[in-house]
Amino acid sequence: MPTRIAILGGFLGAGKTTLLTKLAKTFTDKGKTVALITNDQGDVLVDTQYAKELGIETTEVLKGCFCCKFPDFIDGARKLVDAKRPDIIMAEPVGSCTDLLATVVAPLKLRFPSEFDVAPLTVLLDSTRISEGVEEEGSLGAFLRKHQVQEAEVIVLTKTDLISKDDKEALVGVVRDMNPGARVVPYSAVSGEGLAEIASLVLSHEKSVKRPVDVDYELYAQAEAELGWYNGTYTFELPSELDSYDLCSSIMKTIAQSYQPGEVAHVKLLFSSPSNALKMSLVLGGLGVDGVRGSRRVKGKCTLNMNARVVSTPEVLAKVVREAVIGNLKEKGATSIHHKDDCFAPGRPNPTYRYKNGV
Repeated sequence: MPTRIAILGGFLGAGKTTLLTKLAKTFTDKGKTVALITNDQGDVLVDTQYAKELGIETTEVLKGCFCCKFPDFIDGARKLVDAKRPDIIMAEPVGSCTDLLATVVAPLKLRFPSEFDVAPLTVLLDSTRISEGVEEEGSLGAFLRKHQVQEAEVIVLTKTDLISKDDKEALVGVVRDMNPGARVVPYSAVSGEGLAEIASLVLSHEKSVKRPVDVDYELYAQAEAELGWYNGTYTFELPSELDSYDLCSSIMKTIAQSYQPGEVAHVKLLFSSPSNALKMSLVLGGLGVDGVRGSRRVKGKCTLNMNARVVSTPEVLAKVVREAVIGNLKEKGATSIHHKDDCFAPGRPNPTYRYKNGV
């Protein structure tokens, strides 16, 4: 019997990881076995570590998007099936990735029909980042978001708790104009609005049936290259007890001060120690806590994983993040500070398979 697999895409900062972890808990509470495949252009991914902290069986595809590393994607899915026999595998592609119907969904359906049952392609769209149409219509980032919406079979309009009821209704209409055939689900991670509908869809027997939507790969490549991608791991010792929330928020605010809000696509950190874990995100100018385990007060050996996706040259972004992290650690009295990191601009997408007509 094929394993159900659901791909939940969407631009950086749209709330994919938060939704995936809430869905995982929902399914587990229903007695379902769940697994997750995460994805990144680099090789240190906060989302993977966070999912594992929550006890979700997780594998990852690194150093390239699902479409460009499709054999790794299949290998990861098969390993999860062999190890855990999950009822559902949820896959979270790189936030700047699009053309998923042609490069991931179609190859799954056509090459592995006996192994995987593919749910309708779901794309998350941040309701605070769109107005009439997609905001900043001429920008490269808007180009990616617009194509993601146009190829979706289900559009999850996220963060609806941050907008008014009238604005929500208007935005649903805007999204339906962009993609008349898609199902639109308003969703709030705070109130829980829409979660049951999304969970029901993933658990259903509905399959992906939409044909791919063509995309200009020259603009696609330019849009991805616009962002600097930073991944880093910092280890350190805290001789005296301190508040991990204060430390992490200070790091994030220092990074934010170096850029205009619109330049910050997504910055994520995961602070972990033997007694706690804290995940925090910075999107545009907004700072939020995605998850907490244990006490805020910490002491001893700690680790900080950082992912930053910012409109910036890699050289400048690496300097900004290093100075923000190391400067705040020293100010808080941390010792034995060591770090390993990498910063780059993604190369041109080169899919393993691309079925333009979905056949």
